[in-house]
Amino acid sequence: MAHANSSNSATESGRDRSSRGKSAAGRGRGSTTRTKTRHQSSDGRGGLGSGGRDNAISSAADRSQQKSKGGRGGCSTRNQQHPRQQQKKRERSLRRIKQFTSDFASMHAECQAARYKVHRPGCKCSKMKTVRERLKSTESDNDYEFPLLLHGLVVLPDIKSIDSVYLCLDTDVTAFSNDPKESELKLRGELFSEDDPNSGYLDQKNTSSQPYKVSCAQCLLIDKPNGFVCVSSPSTQTVAVARDIALKRIRYKKEENIPLHADHAEHLVVISRKILWQLSTARTRDQINKANYSLVDSLNRQGISDLEDQQIELGHHLASLLHITKKDPDADSTLWLVMMQWSGKKWNIDLPGGKRHLGESSFEGAVRECEEECSLTIDASWVHGEPRRSIRKADEANLYYMLRPPSDMMMESLESNSFWHENGFCKEPALKD
Repeated sequence: MAHANSSNSATESGRDRSSRGKSAAGRGRGSTTRTKTRHQSSDGRGGLGSGGRDNAISSAADRSQQKSKGGRGGCSTRNQQHPRQQQKKRERSLRRIKQFTSDFASMHAECQAARYKVHRPGCKCSKMKTVRERLKSTESDNDYEFPLLLHGLVVLPDIKSIDSVYLCLDTDVTAFSNDPKESELKLRGELFSEDDPNSGYLDQKNTSSQPYKVSCAQCLLIDKPNGFVCVSSPSTQTVAVARDIALKRIRYKKEENIPLHADHAEHLVVISRKILWQLSTARTRDQINKANYSLVDSLNRQGISDLEDQQIELGHHLASLLHITKKDPDADSTLWLVMMQWSGKKWNIDLPGGKRHLGESSFEGAVRECEEECSLTIDASWVHGEPRRSIRKADEANLYYMLRPPSDMMMESLESNSFWHENGFCKEPALKD
């Protein structure tokens, strides 16, 4: 039978070749037919008829409804909240928010938050919008005039569910625009004790009171960002002068038993920006090993050893300034003064600086942080060039000041060096007869 079938196929090959063109021409219609058959309805009517169109539309609606219920087939509940969670959320939204306009200690004793954020008058962030909506929903139950919260500096606890807020009176939009520093100082006086306005404790005599920290929200940092400093120069001697001044101050504090700040650096080192950039952009294993070798070698030459088996990581602000200055003409020839801090597991290399306090300018905050973290006292005469700021949104709340020691400090450092006297640089020139 197989051989006979082959003979018949051979004798009919002419007819097959003659109809090959027709078969090829009909392939398109055949594929269309298969598509129709696949979309036929259960009652046997074609997919292109009115019934087929209705069935296609209804099936699409069913799939859309299933997705809205919880993904494909209605089986996924990943984005659905448990009824108990929904009930708690509704209860929180209906709970009345307490407003405090004096005695911040009472508010803190009630909410017991560890951190608070200060928002500027008229802030439109998501948290402030939520608070305003909850105040509006409970407006009829409030005894005070609504809406006090819309005017003035506002302190919100940095927690998920907010039930109390603090409003600083007489710091509305007009007063804040005229003198933002005065408004912030007024609030600062209400939040902290007079003895230590930056302490973060309710009562210095009451040891049972819980400490807290207050920082500026993003809206307050638009005009006055946090301040950071970087001593930078193509001359190693110039950057080393700033380091030696700081080290001298550290030795003085230890001799006089003056405690260092909790965030004080373990080491102050002079590192080439090129090495830091290589470490920041290293991706392959060879690049990482090469950058680490250059960094460890530079640290060893400054007396910091035993780093081969320890992890070293660049801090966020140092990495940001590296990207800001990557197109500077002297990017590959400058040296930076950076600090090293031990976190318990690894070394962190970063720049001095941090969050500004209420009532401080960006530079005033940078000066304070630089003294706390490096024992280096600076002023406006140290600033070299315009401050630098990132265009990235994640870093727009930070301002970077490039520093160099003033000329009089440079001269004083040179004159205190022994080689200056040994080689006769400071001697008066001999007068000729």
